[in-house]
Amino acid sequence: MRPELAGEQHLNFDQQDKLFDPKLARPVTVLGAGSVGSQVVQMLAQIGVTDLTVYDADDVASHNICMSAFRISDLGRWKVEALADIVADKSGVQIKPIRRMWNGETLRGSVVCCVDSMDVRGAIWTKVRQNPLVNIFVDTRIAKEFVAVYAIDPTNADHVALYESRLYPSSEAVRPMCGEHGIIYVSSLAACAATARLTQSWKGGTTPPLFEMLVGSLHQIT
Repeated sequence: MRPELAGEQHLNFDQQDKLFDPKLARPVTVLGAGSVGSQVVQMLAQIGVTDLTVYDADDVASHNICMSAFRISDLGRWKVEALADIVADKSGVQIKPIRRMWNGETLRGSVVCCVDSMDVRGAIWTKVRQNPLVNIFVDTRIAKEFVAVYAIDPTNADHVALYESRLYPSSEAVRPMCGEHGIIYVSSLAACAATARLTQSWKGGTTPPLFEMLVGSLHQIT
């Protein structure tokens, strides 16, 4: 290490200074640390978010590597524990890894849903809907080259109506869910959109409730 860098053992936010102040961040709970969730956590840590709780019950499989923040050396490890090491190594942030799926605990702050199952989404929504403790609910959905990211104010009637119109049982799902088919530029775009929606919300800006895109053609639907 060059001597002049010896003291630079922390993140330098000069480049984002006029874009986002980390002091505005709310506590974040990320439900699911797969292809999208792992990248959301990494991005949030790298913009200065330090209060990050992450739930996931799975370990890192070989097919996870190409679409996520995980490394080949993480194979077989619990996702949340591997992610905690990755984030700490790159940003110095100590996330709170919970090695199981969320099972109904009270949710507060900013909630990011990165799960595979529509039924699980429905269960999460029952704890978020009209919850004044949750300032924003972000739900990421990907399938092949399709991305949808919802940024919902759970106390806004129009947002609630929109989200519930797109909430259905897993048995009625038409598009494949995360993990069946995918490529990293799709999961990365979903993670970018989720992170951007969070920062917009924290800054008090207008946050569109839905972003949809067919990534291969770069055609934004909404």
